[in-house]
Amino acid sequence: MTLSELFQISVRDSGKEPADILIIIEKAFDISKEQFWKQKNSDITNKKLLLKFNRYLKRLIKNEPVAYILGNKEFYSEKFLVNKNVLIPRPETELLVEKVLETTSGSSRILDIGAGSGVISIMIAKKTHAEIVATELDKNAIKVLKKNIQKHNVKSIITPLRKNLFPEKRDKFDIIVSNPPYLSVEEYDQLPDSIKKYEPEAALIGGEKGDEIIRRIISGALNYLKPGGFLFLEIGFDQKNRIRKHLSEYGFSDIEFFKDYQGISRIVKAKL
Repeated sequence: MTLSELFQISVRDSGKEPADILIIIEKAFDISKEQFWKQKNSDITNKKLLLKFNRYLKRLIKNEPVAYILGNKEFYSEKFLVNKNVLIPRPETELLVEKVLETTSGSSRILDIGAGSGVISIMIAKKTHAEIVATELDKNAIKVLKKNIQKHNVKSIITPLRKNLFPEKRDKFDIIVSNPPYLSVEEYDQLPDSIKKYEPEAALIGGEKGDEIIRRIISGALNYLKPGGFLFLEIGFDQKNRIRKHLSEYGFSDIEFFKDYQGISRIVKAKL
């Protein structure tokens, strides 16, 4: 069997997207896309690599996300380690990073709450060299966070802490940023199995109504933000009005919302 035949048969029998099949072929056989096209008519002689591909294919057929099969995901044109203990980074969160980058500088002190794989902290650190504290409660998620900090050579400017939302020490920050859990229980129940079966539930559900953790971040931010500091949050698709109200109640001003690629108000920026 050639690589081309393996590709065609796998697409036909699995019903999966050709792009995903090609990705796991590249992963299993340790080849690039260009190498695949050059070698596509070559016979497969390494049975161990073929077995590896079949293991990946079985996972794909069970709707496991490709990012978990690969063990990495691209975010902001950089590769990050991911596994079942952290959410898979999404394009909406790139918009969150973009908005923080428009406000921050190398002299800023930043708190990233619920850092997960660390994509937000690491990209901000690499672009600005700002000093960042990244909190993460889950013991397995923080292992991924630390590995990514090491991988991207930002250990000197990012401090990972295993804490629930805020650090114990009430340091003051110029910016607080978070992509918190913001789905309601009902919204979570409606998610596809590819998310519910594999991605961490605790990183998705923000409470019965979805905004409970966001409210805790907003109220707690008063103790950690410098006067004139900024809070950036990623929020749910229908939470704009509620979040605006919460922010106003806690004394935030200059509240701005930014739409994602689907036209949904996904990012909020507010000044203390």
